[in-house]
Amino acid sequence: MDRRLVKFLLLGSGVVASMLFLLAVGVNRPGGMVYYQTVSEFFQDPSAREGTRRIAGKVVVGSIERLPTGQDVRFEMSDGLATLRVAYHGIVPDTFVDEADVVVEGALGADGTFRASTLLAKCPSKYEAATDRQARS
Repeated sequence: MDRRLVKFLLLGSGVVASMLFLLAVGVNRPGGMVYYQTVSEFFQDPSAREGTRRIAGKVVVGSIERLPTGQDVRFEMSDGLATLRVAYHGIVPDTFVDEADVVVEGALGADGTFRASTLLAKCPSKYEAATDRQARS
């Protein structure tokens, strides 16, 4: 066999083995195939108090409380079925407003407040689809 072919086969099989390993680890990890849970799914999950979770919902109107530090915010998020209190420390996105779609990543504290280490927000009014009449213009 040609040395070049042997090297190619060894390198190729190493890449395939690495990809299969990463896939197996990702699938077998709790929540590995789920990008996020809704608020109600989070509360229905018996392991909700364990480890880091990603949760999606909408910011409840009037619940945003910005603390004097400038990097601390407390708010409630809901999926229409359940509500979760969230505390976040970090840079707050400009799109973080009432009724914004949010995804938080963190863990549930002993007091029942979700301590978020990541906060992603999308302003619904900026990303809504154009109506048919506007699209035809």
